[in-house]
Amino acid sequence: MLFKNILLAFDGSTASSKAAEYAIYLCKLEGSPLTFLHVLDHIKQGGVIGLRARYGDTNLIDGYKRARTQDAEKWIKPFQERATTEGIKSTIAILDDEKNSKVETIVQFIQKDNIDLVIMGSRGLSKFKQMLVGSIASGIISHSKCPVLVIR
Repeated sequence: MLFKNILLAFDGSTASSKAAEYAIYLCKLEGSPLTFLHVLDHIKQGGVIGLRARYGDTNLIDGYKRARTQDAEKWIKPFQERATTEGIKSTIAILDDEKNSKVETIVQFIQKDNIDLVIMGSRGLSKFKQMLVGSIASGIISHSKCPVLVIR
């Protein structure tokens, strides 16, 4: 077994759905478990939710996170069910982006959970946007200690 722990970084996009197909296929070949990972967007302090939280209204933040988590689970569940029917053990990890960097959150998860391979979709940002901010995929490729397979 070459890969003992495979991670699928999933955002609900078409590219991440294609990446899920590859991940399920590779996990079946390798007999590896699959972790579906989604990172929730950071709540900006300048936005309405962030400002209300700043003044003590944490119920709004909790509701926002709960709704975003439920959305992510809806995207992931069909792929997790497919993995289960293929005999693949899988887990779902939905994390808060507390650090203002999804790349940092994902890289820390990779290290903490001893991930051997990351599979993710390319986001398809324009070349101009990639020059300004970079993409999550390129950040993971740059900072991950394990191989990263990016699917278009």
